[in-house]
Amino acid sequence: MFVTPEYNRGIPAALKNAIDYLFAEWSHKAAGFVGHGTAGGARAIEQLRLVLGELHVADARSQVLLSLFTGCEACTTFTPAQVRETTLDRVISEVIAWGSALKSLRAAGEVR
Repeated sequence: MFVTPEYNRGIPAALKNAIDYLFAEWSHKAAGFVGHGTAGGARAIEQLRLVLGELHVADARSQVLLSLFTGCEACTTFTPAQVRETTLDRVISEVIAWGSALKSLRAAGEVR
């Protein structure tokens, strides 16, 4: 599960560096996304999907988008809507399903 802010319409450099450093470990794994930012982190998640796709990571299509405008009280207390919890449950279920499906690939040595 990746939780990422949106930084300059993309993912932070430190996250990209960490993914690149451990590229082999990601092969045939599953990922889910929680983004936060002014647009809910949507652009960062889309960029993250592209990066992880090249590493053979299957991603959950559902995603949690947390807006800085609607999820904060006076810009000090983070209070996401209840619907975000339901969406997070869906993302987790999708990640578990993908992880189970890809387990046989990893066991068969199909990872690079």
